[in-house]
Amino acid sequence: MRVSRVAIVGVLTLAVALPLTGCGILGGDDGATGPAAGSTAAGSTAAGGTAAGEPEPLGAVIATREIEVEESGRTVPLRVELHQLRRDTGFVTVNLRMTNTGPEGGQRWQIADEFAGETVGHTMAGVSLVDRKNRRQYLVARVASPGTGGADRELYLCSANLAGVFVQPGQSVQLYAVFGAPPDDVRAVDVVVPNVPIFENVPLG
Repeated sequence: MRVSRVAIVGVLTLAVALPLTGCGILGGDDGATGPAAGSTAAGSTAAGGTAAGEPEPLGAVIATREIEVEESGRTVPLRVELHQLRRDTGFVTVNLRMTNTGPEGGQRWQIADEFAGETVGHTMAGVSLVDRKNRRQYLVARVASPGTGGADRELYLCSANLAGVFVQPGQSVQLYAVFGAPPDDVRAVDVVVPNVPIFENVPLG
């Protein structure tokens, strides 16, 4: 399995430690496996192929982070752009655009489990929302899907199959994760993405 190490560019300000309670729609705690939907390349098609599936429309970009990842012993610079958050029929979708900002002919980036966090698999299931007002954490939503032998399995509602997504220098890929929406009186949340500085106090429409 590919193991990557991430170096954050600049100073990462840690969020205030909160005693969070795992929650989310349809059993939103971590520990389940299985892809829910693929990612879709934006701008250019990432080598290795991607599967369609990111929600539309994406909305405006409201925050950006510059990070570096290590790939095959080489450093790959990335731009991470967060689109605006909006409620939609009880759900909130986090849309992220990842761009390999390396020079032409530079190192490609294989996403794999970069954003899986503590979950198992090559997905965006490690992303979470933090509701500071109610001191709650929202994990990626899951749904039950028929499995082999008559047993159901749980699938994450997020970009998946990321082991096969390769982003060349100058290319971008659009990734997403779906959450049960916080209460209507919650007007901002923190967006936590593994290996990326926290997006703090993001407006929630």
